[in-house]
Amino acid sequence: TKKIISIPLAQRNSAIYRHGDMAGKLSENGHSDNSLVCECEEVSVGEVKYALDELNVKSLVDLRRRTRVGMGTCQGELCACRAAGLLGANDKFCTKRAKEDLASFLNERWKGVYPIAWGDTLRESEYTAWVYESVCGLSSAEK
Repeated sequence: TKKIISIPLAQRNSAIYRHGDMAGKLSENGHSDNSLVCECEEVSVGEVKYALDELNVKSLVDLRRRTRVGMGTCQGELCACRAAGLLGANDKFCTKRAKEDLASFLNERWKGVYPIAWGDTLRESEYTAWVYESVCGLSSAEK
């Protein structure tokens, strides 16, 4: 018998929008693959793994184009590090390359914010920089 794993409705609808009929493959994954990588765009671990294995994803930018990781309201603040971790855990990527890719990805996502940041936006940008320096070990020069 085939084991059926249910995917939450919002996640399922997002995956169907992005992958059409191929989204059915995501339901074959285990419960751990249902965890969200990107809350803003409802992208699951299973969807990221699928993109890496089946959709020729070679970078975080490719992953963004295929799954919308980093395109939500947080602009990758919450999900880019998780996505880079999944890239680093994949056989096709080394940890160093995933970290470099993360720095490049964040540079592009926040390029338009820094010149006009003030008030709450500036504080949020500084907090984001601190998070990535502390959690991911990215230096200011890399970002």
